[in-house]
Amino acid sequence: MLVVRGAVKDYDWGIADGLASWAGASTGGPQAELWFGVHPGGPSPLVDAEGDETGEVLADRFDIAAIPLLVKLLAAARPLSVQVHPQLSVAEAGWRSQQAPGAPRVLSDPFEKTEMLIALEPFEAFAGWRDLDQVISMLTHIDGAQGVVELLAANNLGGAIGVLLEISTKERIASLAAAARAAGLAEAQVAAYLTVAENYPDDPGALVTVLLDYLSLSAGEAVYVPAGVPHSYIRGIGLEVMTSSDNVIRLGLTSKPVFVDQAIAALRADLQPQIVRAVHGDILWPVNSPFVVRMLTEGVERIPMGAYRILVLIEGSARVISDAAEITLRLGTAAVMAADDPDAFVEADGLVAIVQSTER
Repeated sequence: MLVVRGAVKDYDWGIADGLASWAGASTGGPQAELWFGVHPGGPSPLVDAEGDETGEVLADRFDIAAIPLLVKLLAAARPLSVQVHPQLSVAEAGWRSQQAPGAPRVLSDPFEKTEMLIALEPFEAFAGWRDLDQVISMLTHIDGAQGVVELLAANNLGGAIGVLLEISTKERIASLAAAARAAGLAEAQVAAYLTVAENYPDDPGALVTVLLDYLSLSAGEAVYVPAGVPHSYIRGIGLEVMTSSDNVIRLGLTSKPVFVDQAIAALRADLQPQIVRAVHGDILWPVNSPFVVRMLTEGVERIPMGAYRILVLIEGSARVISDAAEITLRLGTAAVMAADDPDAFVEADGLVAIVQSTER
């Protein structure tokens, strides 16, 4: 059993000092994500019993086969990019093709990325495909969007996305909130579109959000996003659990590179996200997911060997005890156990996320 500290990411959409209580320091700037895993984009530092970094990272001890999951704390002040994560076949093919000299670097690794966002406070997101009647109703109130309606009626999703990007203007983006209200959407959705327009007034990808469903999560609820499902997290603080990949193909709402053709190719029109609510009090287990999460608030829980496990302290205090070690977790640290590490027990007084791989 090892203890790690999260690696901080300061992406521009992050909340100012939004993760300071977990990161252990105020930076005065955006704190967007805190990574717990072995991905080369942000490997977690190992810490000793006093909480000091040892100079090693988790990736020095284990590879992705042993650590198949990546866990993140996320703090969003404004909408993240409209994005899609590739399924395994798409990721492998894309990774091979970009090894050619001069090929664009679209992917970060050759792995599928499937994820679940657990709200730690009220959290808003665009995720999955909006009901077609609602989409058409919104589009009828956006000047010049009739061609998009025709393409959607012909089941030409890629063509519809392409036209939305082509016809995007500042005026059309500014009309999103009014179009949502005219279509009879709830005021929370109207406000979400207003947020998009205010933060990305010139970004062509803003119009693509018309195609996406709106979700409002209460603390403790989660959304499971399979690879191939488009999404854009709007605002809030949450815990993300995902396969160990950083493959993000963006359509807009970003200052980072956008790869429209590759994103459209990765989209799955037949898939939707799952809203996940706890069963047996605190267990979040999406259908066909490669992981299960238990949000333990108090008491003692046995963590059996046989699969990868990571325990992240979110609030309060916790001790983790096994035959090999006994540790006290601090905020922003996590206990990591490989599949062949012995059974452990966690004693919680606060909130601990117990994440386990379901792939043995």
